[in-house]
Amino acid sequence: MKNDPQSPVRRKPAGGVRSVRLTAVSNLGTVTFTANGAVCSLCEIADEGQVMECRPIEDESEFVEKLTADDGSFAVRHTLRVVSDRNGAEAWLEPEFLEESRCGGFVAVVELNDGRRLLAGYSSLFAGEQPLRITGIEVSSGRRPADVPTVTLGLESLDTAFAARLETE
Repeated sequence: MKNDPQSPVRRKPAGGVRSVRLTAVSNLGTVTFTANGAVCSLCEIADEGQVMECRPIEDESEFVEKLTADDGSFAVRHTLRVVSDRNGAEAWLEPEFLEESRCGGFVAVVELNDGRRLLAGYSSLFAGEQPLRITGIEVSSGRRPADVPTVTLGLESLDTAFAARLETE
């Protein structure tokens, strides 16, 4: 809903990603969906020690979902771009992390700045068959002495529905 200049009610913009919890799809426990698949609850994660907490740099990360149609068939591409300081993202550069993306893929709980939490890489139709996979990793030193060195992680999955909203765990 856009802000109506005539309306006395103003809404503050709240775009962006606040946090991301990333784990291997094989580490995900039971997920229960509503009948239409739009809302889910995550009942358990097999090993909490295998969950990676990603703290994005403010105003740098985003989660994009793009629906496309081809002859009446719909597809939704989920794209997660997480930018973190180099010290908080060292695990992304480890061979084991890259191998997990290649072999099994990831599921992410994406918390947006507006308070919504979404489950990406797992759906009511495909379960964990269409997980998030790495599309790229960029390591940057920055250009100026005051710049923070960053790592940008790109993840993507393809599904037939938008990411389900995650109810409180």
